[in-house]
Amino acid sequence: MLRIKRSRLIIALIIFSVVFWFILYWNFTSIYAHHKYARLRPRLGVHDTLPNKGLESDDVQIYSEIYLENLGKVVTADDQRNYDAGYHTHAFNQMLSDKLSYIRPLPDFRNRRCKEIDYPQDLPSASIVICFFNEALSALLRTVHTVLERSPANLIHEIILVDDNSDMDYLKTELDTYLKSYPKVKLFHSEERLGLIRARMYGAKQATGQVLLFLDSHCEVTTGWLEPLLAAVKTDPHTVSVPVMDIINADSFFYEASDLVRGGFNWGMHYQWDPLPPDLTKKIFEKPEPYPSPTMAGGLFAIDRNYFHHLGEYDSGMEVWGGENLELSFRIWQCGGHLVIVPCSRVGHIFRKRRPYGAPVHDSFTRNTLRMVHVWLDEYKKYYFHINPRAEDIEFGNITGRVQLRKNLNCKSFKWYLENIYPEQLTKLPDLSQSLHAQAVDNNFRPSKVIIRARGLLKHVSSGLCVQSEKTVYDKRALVQLAMCKPGDKDQLWFESEQKDLRLANLLCLDVNQDEGLYARLMKCKGSNPQTWIWSGKDSNRQLMNYGTAECLAATGVEPGALLKTEKCSESPLMLFKLVIT
Repeated sequence: MLRIKRSRLIIALIIFSVVFWFILYWNFTSIYAHHKYARLRPRLGVHDTLPNKGLESDDVQIYSEIYLENLGKVVTADDQRNYDAGYHTHAFNQMLSDKLSYIRPLPDFRNRRCKEIDYPQDLPSASIVICFFNEALSALLRTVHTVLERSPANLIHEIILVDDNSDMDYLKTELDTYLKSYPKVKLFHSEERLGLIRARMYGAKQATGQVLLFLDSHCEVTTGWLEPLLAAVKTDPHTVSVPVMDIINADSFFYEASDLVRGGFNWGMHYQWDPLPPDLTKKIFEKPEPYPSPTMAGGLFAIDRNYFHHLGEYDSGMEVWGGENLELSFRIWQCGGHLVIVPCSRVGHIFRKRRPYGAPVHDSFTRNTLRMVHVWLDEYKKYYFHINPRAEDIEFGNITGRVQLRKNLNCKSFKWYLENIYPEQLTKLPDLSQSLHAQAVDNNFRPSKVIIRARGLLKHVSSGLCVQSEKTVYDKRALVQLAMCKPGDKDQLWFESEQKDLRLANLLCLDVNQDEGLYARLMKCKGSNPQTWIWSGKDSNRQLMNYGTAECLAATGVEPGALLKTEKCSESPLMLFKLVIT
């Protein structure tokens, strides 16, 4: 009898275990069941069974990380093709993006004191302006749906989508049809390519809300994001408010908190993130109020619509993309406004490792920067030209109207801006008496310090030649080639950092572009996978494996002028290099 009871107990335990694991599995798969977006049916509510409010941040992160890791696995050959195609077209993991819900639970990284703030009931309404060109549909619609879902309805006057002459079919009639279900969303198709700057100006002209709120087309807004931005503008209509930009990993789509930082720039006129002083960090932790920022990244910000037009909108003489964020930042401060980052507003942004499309004709960044430099920098423009001497010969169009705008607005000098808004930058002025090479090595104008663990000639073993730029050490996108070794010549001096990147003359990083035949080139240092190099081998003659391609650096020949590229790692002598320490 005892044996029978024991058997029944064992059977009951087995049945209970099976039922328990079945329920657990069913809940997991049903919660995260994904839909194919090709049919454009809404994917709202896929995660509705997960509590959004009150869920601890850590729980969401753990749940998301486990889920994303499994959902994003490349299992079949079709998966690999879809993964590669998505990265090629959009520079992020489109395959995973397409599997995700338009609204997924996100962690709440706000300071807990943010949740105790009572915002005015009469906040101004916002026109959300989102411009896109050949954006992945899932990323675009996730941006739209999170805005609709996580914003008080009375504060969203409209969402204006500007299609900048995309050539993807799904962004035409299919998208028009889908958005008919959302009356607050207005889609405009441009008949010509405008570029981001002019597309935003076009969108702003269509807007009728009290506040313009610009977003990039691959974002996810979080709970409570909108009210703090609008409150800052309501308090002072001459204040431009910027949310904290959290990081959506381009490969895993994992949502990560960003540290509180502020915007700055270097004398090459590149935007940079600056850490906050410890005393300001402590002050914001105790009272999370908006704090001033010398510049903004430019992708996400709110501005009073009338003030935007009064201030001169964007510079319509600028083309496509680049430099407009610094130009607007300088104009805001120098012409009597304020630029603040709002710690209680957090928006996730997919940070891509490259732009999937470039300027259609020429280097729009340099041209746009020149317009800014000549209008706003006054006598300080000499520092920009010291770093970019070739820029003096580049045409930048007529700036008469922008110079007149500055006079009409009675704007202050750039000297005033540096002394009152960004005094730290006065300590980083390039020494005009030094050569550019010397300053590059001394790190005087680089955006941030890095730890250098070795420096020397990068020597190709089988040829005995050294690696250098095919142009100069400050030519971005220049390919690298073999040349006769010149010890002591800074044109061949490579710096290896703790981040495992290789920097020529401590300026630009050795990089690989998967869209251009895997040839090695020089690019702005970003700490990305295509710029990470792993030494492989025990002796001094070793291979350099690129973390982004999982391939090894190889010379295409053994003669001077032979280019370098990455190939599948093998025992080829063309893949052996050594760093000759100097």
